[in-house]
Amino acid sequence: MKDIVFVSGHKNPDSDSICSAIAYADYLFRIGRYNAVPVRLGEINKETEYILKRFHTEIPVLLKTVKQTVEDLEYDKVTVFSKELTLKTAWSLMKQQNLKSAPVLDDHSQLLGLLSTSNIIEGYMDQWDSLILKEANTPIENVIDTLDASILYLDKQLKTIKGEIHIAAMTGEEASKRVHENDVVIVGGDRDEAIERLMNKKISLVILTGSLTISKELLQQCMDAHISVISTPFNTFMASQQIIQAVPVEYVMQKGGLTTFSTDDTVDYVKEVMSETRYRSYPVIDFMGRVVGSISRYQVLNGMKKKVIQVDHNERSQAIDGIEEAEILEIIDHHRVADIQTIGPVLFRAEPVGCTATIVAKCYKEAGIDIPQDMAGLMLGAIISDTLLFKSPTCTPTDTKMAKELAKIAGVDIQEFGMSMFKAGTSLVGKTVEEIFNQDYKKFTFGDLSAGVAQVNTMDIEGFAPYKKDMLDYMDQVAKDNHMEFTMLLLTDVINATSEVLVAGPRKDYVETAFHVELVDQQASLPGVISRKKQVVPVITEVLTQ
Repeated sequence: MKDIVFVSGHKNPDSDSICSAIAYADYLFRIGRYNAVPVRLGEINKETEYILKRFHTEIPVLLKTVKQTVEDLEYDKVTVFSKELTLKTAWSLMKQQNLKSAPVLDDHSQLLGLLSTSNIIEGYMDQWDSLILKEANTPIENVIDTLDASILYLDKQLKTIKGEIHIAAMTGEEASKRVHENDVVIVGGDRDEAIERLMNKKISLVILTGSLTISKELLQQCMDAHISVISTPFNTFMASQQIIQAVPVEYVMQKGGLTTFSTDDTVDYVKEVMSETRYRSYPVIDFMGRVVGSISRYQVLNGMKKKVIQVDHNERSQAIDGIEEAEILEIIDHHRVADIQTIGPVLFRAEPVGCTATIVAKCYKEAGIDIPQDMAGLMLGAIISDTLLFKSPTCTPTDTKMAKELAKIAGVDIQEFGMSMFKAGTSLVGKTVEEIFNQDYKKFTFGDLSAGVAQVNTMDIEGFAPYKKDMLDYMDQVAKDNHMEFTMLLLTDVINATSEVLVAGPRKDYVETAFHVELVDQQASLPGVISRKKQVVPVITEVLTQ
């Protein structure tokens, strides 16, 4: 994901926003400039859905934010330990790999704890207790591995150490007073008599040191008594020291208060947590709870920003969330230059045409690349949508000329395609007022003031009447929640080239002043007004910036 460049239109995407993102990503791939992926910032409308289906194109993936996350960082791969691993093996691995800590996993690969070198040292120094193996529920395999022991007999019932550790350095009679059932006895030298005495105590394990063995007869007696017997090459002194290292890491690791991060945690959150803690590194957990790596402060400070190309917008309020943390590489647009900020120079191509797709199509031609049929169809649909089938005052001769060229490549009739698009896109059946308002809604900022303008193309303005009251209530709430002067909804008749406007919010008078109209029941007619960009935004900008 780290080399991907996201090509994004604006929030509440219209057909130009979606189709231009797809086509420009295709263009970038063909010229080999970026590994570009088109994305959308919201649900597509019915018109756009029709265009994509007609040209067999998949809907772009939804991207909610470009804030840096842990997944974007070059986090370290980690060595993980099982909970049964011995202290001896863990210490050896950590020395070999120069590790200061390592995650410990349970039987389901979930994080159980964190083992550090200090845990091992403290565990070894503090655990001079003859019951340590029992308390740590130490598997017999750990004892065998730690002592490099050979098995003379291993009773199937012996799974873990369940008794105290003794060294048979005293007389058999004295030893029998101290030894209890299930205890472990370390035997050095010829101590057959001691072993025979201890059998009656129902000990569980005899450890022979110095690679010693016992007679077949005595071994058989041990087997009959269910006493396991192993032999280690270590002498008695070394064996008594080494056996402590058979303790599983689960016993000494840090269990509670673990600080971990998931792959989808934002870097801002990681920085905040790290500022309050002092660990060298932190485990990284994926969505299934598995440990996939670790991160340190160095990686957080040197993380790569997500890369974004913006099409059909250059206003911060319309951009994807987290855009201030991303690296903007290019902006391709046909709107006013607004308040977007970048961390460095970018390729900024803004042209006074009616549609971003017109600019994208020019990019193909300028690079000498044949436009694929499906991309031609998408860009044609975008131009028809943005220019309202060339009736909008934003439409330029360049848009009309390009649309004709694209129609030829796509193999469609412009009029038939346009009317089919509008028919699919203007139906309000089954939609809520929230869906209607937000299908093509933009927020505009004018200094300290802001306003929201939505536009809905329709072939039947009168059919909107049943929605009016609920729509105005919703628009009032949008204005209140976003501290805007007003919100307005343009109901645009694409056939007769006229609009009805609904206005809500505390400063509806701004709209009356801008368009020289009087609102009646928060509604007015705007004959000839069909372009938000050219006929609405400029006049409200003039009023709000006076």
